[in-house]
Amino acid sequence: MIFEDREEAGRLLAEVLKDRIHYEHNPIILAIPRGGIPVAYALAKELKVPMSIVVVRKLGLPWNEEAGFGAVDPEGKTYLDEELVNYAKLDAKTIASIVEKELEELKSRERKFLPYGYPNLTNREVIIVDDGVATGYTAIAASGFAKSRGAKRVLVAVPVCPRDSEKRFREYADEFICYHPSGEMSFAVGMFYRDFHQLSDSEALDYIQRAKEEGLFEP
Repeated sequence: MIFEDREEAGRLLAEVLKDRIHYEHNPIILAIPRGGIPVAYALAKELKVPMSIVVVRKLGLPWNEEAGFGAVDPEGKTYLDEELVNYAKLDAKTIASIVEKELEELKSRERKFLPYGYPNLTNREVIIVDDGVATGYTAIAASGFAKSRGAKRVLVAVPVCPRDSEKRFREYADEFICYHPSGEMSFAVGMFYRDFHQLSDSEALDYIQRAKEEGLFEP
């Protein structure tokens, strides 16, 4: 399965989601920036559900920032892969330093993408969306944040994931939906997209502006 781009992935994911949404629970889609924004935009258009953003940050190993050992949510709560933390012999001081650095970037992105703050999530169905999950910790952090803000039900919905991903989300999300679970041994989200360029902040803001103009963005 190869998606042309993130918008196509969102449209295909919408076909799976359309019968799983409870409109009576005032649903909202929360995109993880930046790659989740085009997916969420396509979903919002197809499902007629408003979208917004949830800013979370991956916590990367000191010697390889691309290798994540967890994530931090907007309230500063950390979600850690304890097995990897122990294996990498990361002490509390090292973890705290990485969390502090990522929180600074998180707050900067909140000011850029969400100048008016997060929408009200109380008693709502919240759909957490990204362009895919690998370890899944950023989506886990986003789910935990939605729950802490009073969400009635949290779904995580992604176009692609490793086949064993669902069990990681059982503690944090009410439902995990993946369009294409993959059994690839050396899994990377970008393997499943023809166009997987890294979105710039300006591209992300363009999607947000389009969603606002089409009445699809909240607040």
